[in-house]
Amino acid sequence: MFDLWAPEHSVLREKVIEHIFLAELSRHLLLDLGQPFEVLRPEYDAFGYDVVVQVGAAMRHIQLKATTASGARAHVDVQLALAQKPGGCVVWMFVDPTTLALGPFLWFGGAVGQPLPPLGDRAVRHTRGDADGVKKVRSGLRRLPRGEFVRFETIGDLAMAMFSDAGPPS
Repeated sequence: MFDLWAPEHSVLREKVIEHIFLAELSRHLLLDLGQPFEVLRPEYDAFGYDVVVQVGAAMRHIQLKATTASGARAHVDVQLALAQKPGGCVVWMFVDPTTLALGPFLWFGGAVGQPLPPLGDRAVRHTRGDADGVKKVRSGLRRLPRGEFVRFETIGDLAMAMFSDAGPPS
């Protein structure tokens, strides 16, 4: 039987979850908010974001992260390059492994038109050591703990925080 959660299927799993996220976000933007939007994708992953969504004047460069619903992960690693992009933000989704239903959502970002809040100084190290066993620092990444994120139960609440002028709750 095919196991979507096997490590060798990580790219497929990432793309499927991205498509589900965009479909649910699209449904909410169109039906609930009555807003047209654009979705843009980078040619390759070098600048810290997976997708760009623009709703009116609000543009978000979004780095997507996913964890199984029962996952206990305490942090994610975020590329520093994301801080250079307009409206950069991180969406960390929890995914039901049997139905692929999304939610809740954790979000890290600033108000519309504002840069990504500071990522702190928690360095990320390579998981494997070099020839001498030294795990070197990955200079382009910062470790962002779960407590830095704002939790939203629904994608509708997440969309409001990301694209409304009211911005995220403080």
